[in-house]
Amino acid sequence: MFDLAVSLTSLKDWLKEHLPTPVSGQVEPYVAASLALSSYRDIANSGKHGVIRKYLPKTNEVAASAIAVIDAALTAEHFTQHPQPGSAPWRLKIVRVDQSRHRAIDLGQVAIREWRAFMSLHGMAI
Repeated sequence: MFDLAVSLTSLKDWLKEHLPTPVSGQVEPYVAASLALSSYRDIANSGKHGVIRKYLPKTNEVAASAIAVIDAALTAEHFTQHPQPGSAPWRLKIVRVDQSRHRAIDLGQVAIREWRAFMSLHGMAI
């Protein structure tokens, strides 16, 4: 998840440097308005710098949450057999400052779609 966050944030920085000035000025507001992109920006910056000082983060924490009661037998069974994709007995959640909780994988997919839409809107081949 951290690698995805850094990649999404690096793309933001690259776009700001390589798009024409009127469009490059739209990058930061676009990220700030996006729940997904701003969450991954916060994750990248807090992971790289420890403390975010240049802006007020919108993400509070990343946590693992259990989706079922897990005992040792279930955990052992899960790792010794071939489970279906996405069937892990836990999920990574991104918790925002407003206490809303979001599946990290869902926000990652949204963030990728949002960057594709932004680049397509501004004539960049995807």
